[in-house]
Amino acid sequence: MANRPKGYGYSREVASKIDAKYSEEDEMEVVAWVSSLVQSSPEQAGKEGFHAWLQDGQVLCQLMNVLQAGICKPNPTYTGSMQAMKRNKEMENIGMFLSAAAKYGVKSEDQFQTVDLYEGGNLGQVQATLYKLSSVAMKNGMGEGIGVKIADENKRNFDEQKTREGRNIIGLQMGTNQVASQRGMTAYGLGRQLTPQK
Repeated sequence: MANRPKGYGYSREVASKIDAKYSEEDEMEVVAWVSSLVQSSPEQAGKEGFHAWLQDGQVLCQLMNVLQAGICKPNPTYTGSMQAMKRNKEMENIGMFLSAAAKYGVKSEDQFQTVDLYEGGNLGQVQATLYKLSSVAMKNGMGEGIGVKIADENKRNFDEQKTREGRNIIGLQMGTNQVASQRGMTAYGLGRQLTPQK
């Protein structure tokens, strides 16, 4: 995890709310799904192990290549001594995964930001993105996964006569004057009238 100060006041409150979105049950489900596809698993359980497992982007790019061959080409693991170069390569891998996920069908609003994973600031959003990726994979025919299967489009085409008939119907969303009325209500400001029960 990054060595950022936790902050004070509102920033600390926001950070604690983001941190609370991380779920260990979701972690187990996500790890099981990803591990079944790429034959890799974290060295230790928990938030730190999950973060370390995905931080360099290699596992994520392998996952995308299993879902669609050749869609994500990760940088090779950097073995030099320059930490800045290593960080840059790892962040590029995460960016390549996000681009490949967008091509595969995951909407940009459902994706995490690169720093959410690399710095470990919002791992709950990383889990949510992997759930969405699994949903898109199920829709694309990858079999069982995690998350909810996305519904298929059910577009309907009506002829002109049906469209004209539909314009003549007043839906209940527009209101009605048949049921509700103010009949029997007391005037404004008048006390509530209680009658004895028989």
